[in-house]
Amino acid sequence: MANDWRAELNKIIDTKAKTTRAEMESERFVKFLEHVALPAFQELSAELGKHDRKVTVRQTSISATLSVANGDTEEISFRILSRSLPSGIVPYAEVRMRKGQRLVKAESQLKGAGAARTIENVTVADVIAGFLSYYRAALDSAQA
Repeated sequence: MANDWRAELNKIIDTKAKTTRAEMESERFVKFLEHVALPAFQELSAELGKHDRKVTVRQTSISATLSVANGDTEEISFRILSRSLPSGIVPYAEVRMRKGQRLVKAESQLKGAGAARTIENVTVADVIAGFLSYYRAALDSAQA
């Protein structure tokens, strides 16, 4: 019986020591993608579908992407990635959109509560607002 608790203690300590900071941050970001980014993309996808847009949503362990096409033309690709900063894990958007005949790439922080804008305070509404600002720009330039 005395050895059982020691073995359990060794498991706890050994497991903690083997988990790196990068692995812990990666796990936290995947949860952010699942609980914030993907629900935002699902809401956008449903609404865009009502406007005859073809929407593709993809998730990997390092990003989530929403691509929107009108017919055979991709209008926008909105990808959520992360940066590790001293203040925490900061999500940002990498955007590729059509402006006339050319594709333009941009990068933007997602708006969140407070100055930190870490995964803890970026919401579904923030992701949707970020997407809409770029989608508006993509459609405005297509009409010009």
